[in-house]
Amino acid sequence: MNLMGKGPLGQKQGKPKNGTAAGIEHMRRVKLLPCVCCGAPPPSDAHHCKSDFMLRDDFKTIPLCKLHHQGAEGYHTQKGAWEARHGKDHAFLPMVAKALRQKKTGR
Repeated sequence: MNLMGKGPLGQKQGKPKNGTAAGIEHMRRVKLLPCVCCGAPPPSDAHHCKSDFMLRDDFKTIPLCKLHHQGAEGYHTQKGAWEARHGKDHAFLPMVAKALRQKKTGR
């Protein structure tokens, strides 16, 4: 493993390990954030980002309200329309990480 925490070049990265205590805790915290699309108050669903062939990873989740997750305007109902309106789901990950840091420090 190199200094970046990656294996040798040309080697596939392993699949993320889901369902760990740390992953479950992370998703619990994500569900306490408002929806990234409309700001609907929590509780939110923790949506696993899957755009651009991403592998399901408990640490790559964003908060979505029911409407924007599985409802009539939802990612899982109309993925193409959702991405046209809101962009790729993984583009929200930096914003979610910042919100989690701020919530942890109480700012």
